[in-house]
Amino acid sequence: MSATKEQFFAWGVHAYTMLGGAIGMMALVALSANQIQLCWQLLFVALIIDMTDGSFARRFRVREVIPYFDGSKVDDLIDFLTYVWAPVLVFYVADLISNPLWLALPVLGSLYAYGRPDMKEIDGEAFFVGFPSYWNVLALYMYWLRPAEPIVVGLLIILFVLSFIPTRYLYPSKNPKFPLFTLGMVVVWVVMIAFMLFIQTEPNQTLVFISLIYPIYYMIASFYIEITYRRRKAAQ
Repeated sequence: MSATKEQFFAWGVHAYTMLGGAIGMMALVALSANQIQLCWQLLFVALIIDMTDGSFARRFRVREVIPYFDGSKVDDLIDFLTYVWAPVLVFYVADLISNPLWLALPVLGSLYAYGRPDMKEIDGEAFFVGFPSYWNVLALYMYWLRPAEPIVVGLLIILFVLSFIPTRYLYPSKNPKFPLFTLGMVVVWVVMIAFMLFIQTEPNQTLVFISLIYPIYYMIASFYIEITYRRRKAAQ
């Protein structure tokens, strides 16, 4: 492949990543118009882009071909929009919380997480360090399940605290532990979420609870890996 063609494809990957930022902006516009379902649909599309652009970047050797442009910084900016700003605002717009001051918790926790240079690596392996700012997942399930406000606030506090504790969380696309099983669960989960967002007007509550299996597995597997590492380190 010629250098010109390589750059064309590399810039195409960057454009694909940037598309997620534009879609995230449209999600905020939808939210401002109280079109919460449309907001979630747009955030889902942005999630799919985020889940796949890394594979394209590695396939077309983006870092090598365009070394003077840092796509990872662009990706982090977009992630903050689509994983934090937009979904966190849903908590207030959808009346999940009555006091907007609680929104400061996920924002501050995420700012700390994104400020860490080792946010995506620990002991030389690919893990998220501290709660990986999956506020979009929490907000979506709170929007669907509508628990009492103290439960929502309690979860915000717990995950805020976990953002500052440097423990390992699975990095699904670069997962060194249980890779095939985890990716298989991710695929099933994504299909279920897509079905409930785009096919069903109101999500079937049974499907919502079934889809919770993956987030619960994710947290349990992450804590299990952290405990295993700590025991191994203590035994050395």
